[in-house]
Amino acid sequence: MKNFWKNNSYLKVSLYAIMVIVVSILFYRISSNTDNIAPSILAFFKGIISIIAPILYGLLIAYLFNPIMIFFENYFIKWFKPSTVNQKKAIRSISIVAVYICIIGTVILMFRYLVPQITENIKDLSAALPDYANNLEEKINALEKSVNQSISGLPYQLDTSQVFTMIDPAKYLNTDFLGNIVSNLMGQAMSIVSSLFNWVMGLVIAFYVLMQKESFSYGTKRLCYTLLSRQKADKLIAVFSEGHEIFIKFFVGKFIDSFIIGAICFVGLSILDNPYAILLSFIVGVLNMIPYFGPLLGAIPAVIITLFTGFMPAVVVGIFIFLLQQFDGLVLGPKILGDSIGLSPFWIISGILIGGALWGPLGMFFASPIIAVLLKNLNRYMDRVLSQKDVHLDPIPVDAPLPSEKKPVKVGKNKTK
Repeated sequence: MKNFWKNNSYLKVSLYAIMVIVVSILFYRISSNTDNIAPSILAFFKGIISIIAPILYGLLIAYLFNPIMIFFENYFIKWFKPSTVNQKKAIRSISIVAVYICIIGTVILMFRYLVPQITENIKDLSAALPDYANNLEEKINALEKSVNQSISGLPYQLDTSQVFTMIDPAKYLNTDFLGNIVSNLMGQAMSIVSSLFNWVMGLVIAFYVLMQKESFSYGTKRLCYTLLSRQKADKLIAVFSEGHEIFIKFFVGKFIDSFIIGAICFVGLSILDNPYAILLSFIVGVLNMIPYFGPLLGAIPAVIITLFTGFMPAVVVGIFIFLLQQFDGLVLGPKILGDSIGLSPFWIISGILIGGALWGPLGMFFASPIIAVLLKNLNRYMDRVLSQKDVHLDPIPVDAPLPSEKKPVKVGKNKTK
């Protein structure tokens, strides 16, 4: 067969030419029908994801519940001191049930006490919005008259009617606007209800994943060592182990930090006699999970909602939330989180912007630990390559000299002049 191909070079060229023509035709057909092909491909992947959604939910739930399960399991092992495999399995089952009881109990308490109060705040705010809009419109009209009187003596007359028409709250806080808000909320509620089955099945799958997590871990390692070389498999497992540690530290620490901030915010707003203390503290606590931008995103709706009750209460709430954020950033956050991800603000902000643009709020939340894992492995790769090239760069200290005063790069044992 080898001699046949060697003696038939024209046949080889002809076959290669035919293959190039076929590939070119396929590429042309695909590129000329992207409007039809792209939605079909997207719909195909959405269908696959919808089919395996319960499994994905189960894996996610198991991953999030695992630290709590380990806590209960260690406690029960110290208490019961199991000696057989069946006893250890029983303790594992009891630990998982304890986790489910804690999580489901917390959700029930939230729906029993927290959610009704938040719903009541939203109803009160929706009912009061028309009155707030009328009062705000009157103030804007008075401001327009005052501005017109102030500029009436200017040599050039300015038409301010268009400006005040643009900021007329009646355009936005009318019945149609509120109706759109209600319809959007109903649509979101229906979407949540439709995914309830996936979450319930996810809880069932998560139970069995946690029961046999060592088997899943062992099988995954076997697959890595089967498909990859030993060195690459070791590196891949090390990367995932480090990423897991970073994720857990970040998520657990950020959750505790945000819960404390939300509780302090509720106490402070209650002292300030804010009528929407529950709603605003819930918004501040949830959005505080997003690094850097979260506190700002939580402060904006809090100030705007309070602005309907009066200008000075909104100013006081803004100052209070600002001081609360400073306390979180300078005292509470470092105490709880420490340097869990080890990133500079530049990388955190860049990651949040990219993650938010791609995947919305979840992307903003997951961006920081993902960027941390990627940068750590990129730095290791660069260190290894530079070491192979015998290039040694001194780290830049905080009080680094000016560029003209910097020392030259060392290459090997010889110094450049």
